[in-house]
Amino acid sequence: MKDRTWIELSRAAISANLKNFRALLSPNTLLTAVIKSNAYGHGLLETAELAHQAGADLFGVNSLEEAKLLRAKYPEFKILIMGEVPGLAERTSEVSDPNFWIIVSRTEEVRILTNCKPSPQIHLKVDTGMARLGFFGADLERTLSEIKSAGLRLDGIATHFASTEDVLEQKYSKEQMKAFSEAVLLAEKFGFKNLVKHACASASTMLFPEAHYDLVRVGISLYGLWPSLQTRLSLHLSGKKDFNLSPVLSWKTRIVHIKTVPEDSFVGYGSTYQTSAPTRIAVVPVGYYEGLDRKLSNNGVMLVKGKRAKILGRICMNMTMLDITHIPGAEIGDVVTILGKDGEEEISADDHANWTYTINYEVTTRISESVPKKIAE
Repeated sequence: MKDRTWIELSRAAISANLKNFRALLSPNTLLTAVIKSNAYGHGLLETAELAHQAGADLFGVNSLEEAKLLRAKYPEFKILIMGEVPGLAERTSEVSDPNFWIIVSRTEEVRILTNCKPSPQIHLKVDTGMARLGFFGADLERTLSEIKSAGLRLDGIATHFASTEDVLEQKYSKEQMKAFSEAVLLAEKFGFKNLVKHACASASTMLFPEAHYDLVRVGISLYGLWPSLQTRLSLHLSGKKDFNLSPVLSWKTRIVHIKTVPEDSFVGYGSTYQTSAPTRIAVVPVGYYEGLDRKLSNNGVMLVKGKRAKILGRICMNMTMLDITHIPGAEIGDVVTILGKDGEEEISADDHANWTYTINYEVTTRISESVPKKIAE
């Protein structure tokens, strides 16, 4: 039976993207493929396989649950767990893995992990301006003092940039770099030397070679998507005009029904679209349950036989209607491209983001995990 909808992942695109990032790094800098949150909608295990084959040094995940799924397939691969682990004290058997690199914020978390047998690597998060996880200033000094006094250990120190991808002028990111350098010196003052240092995500990896440190964490751009237009412009202004990204994901479905309705017919819930002429309508079995944003109603397009077909009426839970009046050869069973290329036309995650007033991260990440994934060369 043919799939109602599916995602195709390009092995060549992930390989090319990782190769391009590797070329920015020194030989000693580790490259983490961030595949958290179902690999930004691309499929956790499928993307892990492709990133592993392409030479990533670590996987980056949000949760222990994601790490455990990967551990079952990759028994000794290094996995960076970047989110909090609720109930850590009750989960020591699950985190007792020397190849888990776990980011923590508080002394108690360091104590629990230090006492694990075997202990994972412990990386302390520093808040340099994100106001999310970690501490800075007096709170960071107190935390480091507590860790030192208790005879606990640290293996790494990390931070996260707040606004690199949102601006062309990088004053705030530079301030964060300075704050992180101060935090590293403070850790060394307490005797924590030779820590694995990391700060960069996709945008900062492209823009700040001085902040690559020992490890970078490449997320959105692993999938061939730019963190923002500003990042792309900043990179080109810096002289790296030959740096390219290749989109990894194509999202497809099929026409399951075709009908022609007369002039002045209403289409869909709420009768929000009315035809102005006889109209040939195709129905595809994808809606907001599958992750298609309802704000694309009467707004977005899909590709049918290499031509753009406008979405008519409101997107339903599991169905969407398309205008194929201008595509006379379209038939039931034909492939429809939701995201990706068909002939000379392309619909990108950035197109969906622009049409729905969001970001490309959300466009792909919201695609339901139920949508099957296929590997394409």
